[in-house]
Amino acid sequence: MNRYILDSSFFFGETYKTCRLEGEILTTDEVKAEIKDFSSRTAFSLMEDAGLKISSAAPADVSAVKAAAAASGDLRVLSDTDISVIALALSMEGTVVSGDFAVQNVCRHLQIPVKSLLAKTAKKKVWKRICSGCGAEIPDGYDECQICGSKPVPRGTERNHKTHP
Repeated sequence: MNRYILDSSFFFGETYKTCRLEGEILTTDEVKAEIKDFSSRTAFSLMEDAGLKISSAAPADVSAVKAAAAASGDLRVLSDTDISVIALALSMEGTVVSGDFAVQNVCRHLQIPVKSLLAKTAKKKVWKRICSGCGAEIPDGYDECQICGSKPVPRGTERNHKTHP
């Protein structure tokens, strides 16, 4: 049986009306807490009436998601809610349903299937901070390049870059 793990973006707009999911549908308490506006709450209630289950991931899976997100460079942009959704998918061997590219990217690194709410899905990337002047990789904790003094810019890449000596 297919398992789908819904993130918050599923409940925004009209997605819940047009997205067809057959199988077990789950989400997390963190997603439920994040949904505040009337129309999204209505969508959530309708999905609960249709069998949406709320569950939690194992702590080991949360740790695995954080490690993968740190390795991909996405940890700084993921919320605790995002992490809970990915970890639940890892625990339940489910497919994440999300429109968030950072969530999709971490799922790809963990080999978790993704169903995008957008026309296209994220490609697997490793996010690095690259010097806008010389192209060197800037480690976390530095606000400027130690080689040329330029500011870093985020860049999704699979290529190797020059690193600081």
